Amino acid sequence: MARRSRGDGSVFYDAARGCWVGTVDAGRDPVTGRRRRPKVSAPTKDECKELVRQLLDEKRRTGTVGRRDITVETVVRARLNNPPDRVKSPVSQRVHEAHGARIITALGKKRLAKLTPGDVDRFLAGMAADGYARKTIADTRRLLADAIRRAERDGLVGRNVAALADLPAAGVKKSRAMTLAQVGQLLGSDLDPWHRAYLSTGIMCGLRPGELTGLLWEDTDLDERVIRVRNNLKNEQSKRTIAMPAAVAAALRALRAQQAADRLKAGSAWQDSGTVFARADGSRPSERTAYKRFQRACERAGLGEGWHPHEMRHTFVSVLSAHGVDIDSIADAAGHVNATVTRVVYRHQLSDKVARAAAAMDQIFGTGSA
Repeated sequence: MARRSRGDGSVFYDAARGCWVGTVDAGRDPVTGRRRRPKVSAPTKDECKELVRQLLDEKRRTGTVGRRDITVETVVRARLNNPPDRVKSPVSQRVHEAHGARIITALGKKRLAKLTPGDVDRFLAGMAADGYARKTIADTRRLLADAIRRAERDGLVGRNVAALADLPAAGVKKSRAMTLAQVGQLLGSDLDPWHRAYLSTGIMCGLRPGELTGLLWEDTDLDERVIRVRNNLKNEQSKRTIAMPAAVAAALRALRAQQAADRLKAGSAWQDSGTVFARADGSRPSERTAYKRFQRACERAGLGEGWHPHEMRHTFVSVLSAHGVDIDSIADAAGHVNATVTRVVYRHQLSDKVARAAAAMDQIFGTGSA
């Protein structure tokens, strides 16, 4: 039987457990209405009293004592399952799900009550080191802060550590485009069917990273050699049908044959996501996994470090521009609202066209060097 120590009130020795136990009155649960009495335990009385003191200090500072059994994953999934009104479109929902997946992967198992601003700082710094854009990092922090704010409202946690965390001081990364020599070096390297199809489709069709990982077999016609882009879209104009180069069609046929072999090998464990660039078990790939595989392929091919899948799209635009394809056709192929967007987003890849325009004016009007 538990024996309460005189004068300590909330600290007592539990003989059945062989340790000291402390309790704190945390008030009534705002959801159930039941009174909450969180417990702590320690091998010695002094250690237990110190833990109780910390709980009481948390209660004085925040007005409550956070639940010790709630994980970061629990509150993030609750936020994703009940999004705010501003998250209405399927596209926005998929973007938020991607943010949530990153949080869960890095911090999901951690107890919410033990999450610190430093934990969040390190997570965000890791995103910056992996090459994520500052806006993506900020939006990911915002989703985590929203999730914790709901837990804070419901008395599950005392403070919102995500709101206290700082965004990493990372500059905006200037995207690159591969030269034709680099493309040849990459595609000429020793590639398995997944990598060859992923790289060929990204470079020769200009799909966004999310469009690549969301691409379904039902949206690819290898006989007609077309790809219908329907998933992970930025806007309605992103829906488009792309003619498939012969090299892409050949790479996709090889990948489909590989997937058929993988399906037989996996048997009942096969997860039929229907995605073109599925994992070895057939499940839908994550953008982060594809990003890491892309980076390793670039490094093995001798292109160096730091390449991002989106730079395949920059390469697509650059190659078309260098070979005289007009800006409106490039905008249509890239799924942009209009050519102005293409000019703004890919101004570095299109800069040679500006120089050509100036040279043409010199020829037309007979002007020489200034």
